[in-house]
Amino acid sequence: MTTPRLVIGLSAVIVAVTEDAPYVVVTREEGNASPGLPFGAFDPAGDRTLELSLRGWVKEQTGFDIGYVEQLYTFGDRGREAPLADIGDSPDRVISISYLALTPSRAALGGHGAR
Repeated sequence: MTTPRLVIGLSAVIVAVTEDAPYVVVTREEGNASPGLPFGAFDPAGDRTLELSLRGWVKEQTGFDIGYVEQLYTFGDRGREAPLADIGDSPDRVISISYLALTPSRAALGGHGAR
């Protein structure tokens, strides 16, 4: 029996509320027209903490330094990414940890892809 390799992904929901309307920062991967949340893999050997890793990914993908951040939810159900990312017989197991980051205004986001 093979022990599954754990892949830990970190995603951020960065929200600003202005005039009762929420704005969420999204990114676009090169070659992908669909927007998505800032996301990156946690490197257990290189990243000291989950939160510092998340902050690094967000800064790299958006140019935005997040302030207040709180862990929102952890997703770990096998096959939840199917059919788009069908893992089939892969022994890898993806654990996704999502965070909520709040900023007081859309202006604080500048041109960081808030929609």
